[in-house]
This record gives sequence, C-alpha cells and structure tokens, in this order.
Amino acid sequence: MAIFSEQDKNTKPEGAEATSPRRARLKTAQALVVLVAALLAWHEWGNQAQGMDSSILTATFNLHLPAPPVEIKTSKSAGPTISVGGSLSAESKLLVDSAKEMDSFYAALWNLEQSPKSGVVTVLHYGDSPTTADLITGDVRATLQDRFGDAGRGYTLIAKPWPWYGHRGVEVGGHGWRIKTGVGLMREGVYGLGGASFEGEAGASSTYRLTESQQSSADFEYLSKPNGGSFTVSADGVEVQSVQTAADETKVASTRIELPAGTKAVELHVSSGTVQLFGVDFHRGPGLIYDSLGLNGATTSVLARTQPPVLWKDELAHAHPQLIIVNYGSNESSFGSFVHKLYADELRLAIERIRKLAPGVPILIMSPMDRGERRGLDEIKTMPTIPEIVEIQRKVAAETHCAFFDTYDAMGGDGTIARWYAANPRLVTADLLHPTPQGAATVAGFFVDELSLGYDRWKMRHGIGFSAAAIVAQKLGRFSCAHARHGRALKEHPQPAKREHKARRNQ
Repeated sequence: MAIFSEQDKNTKPEGAEATSPRRARLKTAQALVVLVAALLAWHEWGNQAQGMDSSILTATFNLHLPAPPVEIKTSKSAGPTISVGGSLSAESKLLVDSAKEMDSFYAALWNLEQSPKSGVVTVLHYGDSPTTADLITGDVRATLQDRFGDAGRGYTLIAKPWPWYGHRGVEVGGHGWRIKTGVGLMREGVYGLGGASFEGEAGASSTYRLTESQQSSADFEYLSKPNGGSFTVSADGVEVQSVQTAADETKVASTRIELPAGTKAVELHVSSGTVQLFGVDFHRGPGLIYDSLGLNGATTSVLARTQPPVLWKDELAHAHPQLIIVNYGSNESSFGSFVHKLYADELRLAIERIRKLAPGVPILIMSPMDRGERRGLDEIKTMPTIPEIVEIQRKVAAETHCAFFDTYDAMGGDGTIARWYAANPRLVTADLLHPTPQGAATVAGFFVDELSLGYDRWKMRHGIGFSAAAIVAQKLGRFSCAHARHGRALKEHPQPAKREHKARRNQ
C-alpha cells in the first residue's frame, strides 16, 4: 500500500520522456489489440475441442477495478491512521470479545511495542494433548515473539510425564522421578503451575538442552517444606548453584539462577534428601513469554478441581500473566452425558476459580478443534458433541465476560476433520483428534490472525495511529508468517477451509 502526495503525482521521474495524451491513447489501443489477439490465439490452439468462443472478447473488457483504498487520515501526534470506516471496524465472529476482556492484554502489547525493553508480557495457555506436545502453542509463540520480542522459552516441566511431551526449543530428559499429575489423580493436590509434580531422592536428575535461542536465566519452581532436600543446577557440566528446599512452612517457592552466556545444556541433580519440583521457567530478557501448560488427557476439571487454591494463587502471582487461555473440550467430547448435563457448570467453576485467584487477568476460552469418528468403512463425520461443546463455551464466555476463540469454526466447522484427514499432507492424524505439525501450524495461524485483528481494532478504538510503513509491514508480516508456517499445509482440501475461515470471520 503506497501513499502519494499531490506533489508526488505531478513529479516526473528524472530522465522520463514526455508523453502526449494522443500518443498515450494510441499505445493503449495497440496494447488492447495485441492482448485480444493473444487471447484468441491461445483459446483457438490451446483448446481444440471448444474452438473459438466469442465470450472471450467480452471477458477481455470485463475489468474488475480494485476496491477503494482504506482512508488514511493524518495525525500530527501519531501519523496516518486507518479510519473507523475501514475494513477492521467490524467485530470478528471467531474471536468474540463483547466485554472488551482483552483490552488490558492489548494495552500490554502496545506498551511493549512502544518500549521493547520495558518488560515482559506473559500468556498462560492451559490445554490438553496438543498443548502437551507444544504443537499449536509452539507456532503461536514463535509468531508472537517474532513481533513482540523473545523473552524466553518459558515454563517447562521438570521431566517428561509422557514420551510425547515437548516444548519447542528445549529438549527435556530425566530419570528417577515419581511423577503425579492432576489428570492422573483427578483430585486436589500439589502439582505446580503446570499441573504436574516430580518427587525424587539423591540420584534423580533432569537435563534441558537449549536448541534454539540462548537463555539468560532459569527459575526453578519447587515445594519448600520442613525436612526438604537439596538439588544442584549446572550449566554445560559446571555447577552454578545449590538450592536448599528445607523451610519452616510448606509453600511453593522459586529460585532464579543466572546462566552463563552461551549455555547449551542445563542439568538438575538431587543432591540430598527428598525434593519435590514442578517446572523450570527459562527467560532471556524483555519481550513476550507464551507458556504451554498442557496435560495429556486433561479436561476442564483440571482447573476446576485439582489445583489447591492457596498454592495456585501464589503460582499465578509469580507467573504474573497478562492473559490466561483455557483450551479444553476434546477429551470431554467422548462423554456425551457429561457434556449435556454437567459441562457448562464445570467450565463456570474453572472460570470462577481463575477470577478469584488471578483478579483482573483477562481470560480467553479457546474451543477445541474439530474431532471425527468413523462410520462404516470410509466415512468420517464430526462428533456431535464437538459443536455442542463449542456452543456451551461461547455461552459461558459471554456469561462470565471472557473472550472466546472459535477454533472449530475457524477450521471450517462441520466436516472439516474429514477434509483435513484427506489433505496432502494430512493435517490430522489417524485418530481424527490430534493435529499433525502442519495442521497445528494452520490452527496457530488462524488464532494469531484473529489476535492481530483484535489488537488492531483496539488501537483504532483508542485513536492509536498506523503509519504507512507499519501498515505495509504488518500486512507483509502476516502474509509471510502465514505462508511460512501454514501456507503449504493448505495445498489441497484445506484451501476451501481457509476460504471458509475468511468468510466466517466476516459473517
């Protein structure tokens, strides 16, 4: 998008020849004659079965003029701005935020953009198995950090509760731990911010290999208690610090350990007694942190019932999030009776607990992906509980003044899972539940696009200007991210899905 002044329009480039109006019209006519001749020749010899069709002439002159550009108004303080009548004014049907719940999060992003070294914006994304493998969340993190700054890899569990647990940029390994999760016991217990607990004696250890960006510090979260043991932390084989977990009272504690420049691997070893650890939070400076807090098989009940309020409140306060995302529903979809009778109340309870323990922090409910079931030999249908769950989440979000992102509708709604499974490459696995890396990147692209549009609308409502350069950079940035992360994944069947996504956004 280019903006030209009247002076620009009347300025002739150096060395350009003067062209009379008559000569210009003659050149235009000649160009049209050549174009028509070329089209006729192509149509005649390129498709012998049809021969020449006179409609080709009509099509030649059936020109579609581009829509008028978005009106730009100049502001002395902020530069050119997009008018309220521009294309961003309509509210999205995919990211619904009638209560303006996201405003404080958008304000935090704006402050970060204006002062990149001013601090850290943290997002906590609670979810089920896709989040456990850091699939969708990993792509969202990468895209947002490209724009707002990379503040670190964020929260990683002490070890792998499941072989497929992952956190992009950190390879986790460990042994000697007794592992408990909120999903496994489904009752209130001490699980840490990420919903998992790791208890071990001398000899238990974990290693974290930093495979992407360098990290400058690591916060180790553990339970301090009477008669607690100790553990040591090393960087590339050199011990950096020893931590004592013994204390007069039982509470969640955290110790920050600075890492030497260039650290590639961080090792944790229990040196004495018994210790109970939860996670390690990697940081590298100002910017954005996007924590993926996923548990395999998790449901909304993990947040509604398993986290002890006093300890969880302390953990949330330490994390200091600017946004909490609640992303469940896939596992609930297997239990129709629960969905019909109890799910809405369970979701309300989870939101109520978060509101009480983290007052003032925006909450976004993110719906599950489409999920399929096989009927007959080769028929794949959307599970009927999925759209029901999505509508319950939409309703509860409105009641509790949460924002809501409709992943299911963004993907294409009913029947999407069959199209995505038939795509090349496949976007979902054979279980018709979990996304492939390409599918996860596609969902992440939809979500980031809607977040970006919501952020732009917030700017417009607050009279924050868009410079011409920023508009171009923003459009190119979105296109390049979408193309790089999920464009190729939409090669065949998902192309209609993306068109559906765009249409549904503007309905």
